[in-house]
Order: sequence, then structure tokens, then C-alpha cells
Amino acid sequence: MCKHLVENIAVAVNNMFRKSQSISINTIIVAAIALAVLVVLFIIFTGRFKIFSEGVSSTASCENVCKSLGKTKFTAGDILKQTCEERGTAVGGEYSDVSKGYVCCCV
Repeated sequence: MCKHLVENIAVAVNNMFRKSQSISINTIIVAAIALAVLVVLFIIFTGRFKIFSEGVSSTASCENVCKSLGKTKFTAGDILKQTCEERGTAVGGEYSDVSKGYVCCCV
């Protein structure tokens, strides 16, 4: 009977340690996720997120788009789509270096 009692106590102590390890690992995972969310919220609300958007907006120019296509920007002023298609490739979209109503023309 004493041997059986000692075995039960040993099993209970072993289970107690096993459960505490899984709880601490879960706690660490939840804390890491919560910390990551807080960092992202901090970046968004302090305005530091514009660092990423500045890089995206600087690439939105007709000249950069034409370079990525292996062509050069048609530089004789703003051009209409029909005129551009006769000379090169008309690329749709709005660009910082093309007036509204005109297209980016790559030749």
C-alpha cells in the first residue's frame, strides 16, 4: 500500500511538472504574438509606416516604368494614347510626371 501511494505521488508530481511546461510555452507564444501586434500598432499610429509608402510612391513615375520595360520615356511633352500607340507602348495609370488625361508613353 505504501509503495502504491508513493507511485501515485510520483505520477502526480510528474504530471504537474509536465503541465507547467506546456503552460509556460503557451504563455511565451501568446506574449510574443501580443508584442508583435503592439509593435505594428505603434509603427502605424506614430506615422513611421510612411517610410514604406514613400518608397512605393517614388517609383510611380512614367520614367521608372519605361526603364523597367527596357524602354525610354517619350520626352516630347504630354501625349495622347492614340498618338503613343503609333510610336511605342502606352502604359495605363497615373504617374507623377504625366499630366492628367495623358498616358505614359514608352518608346
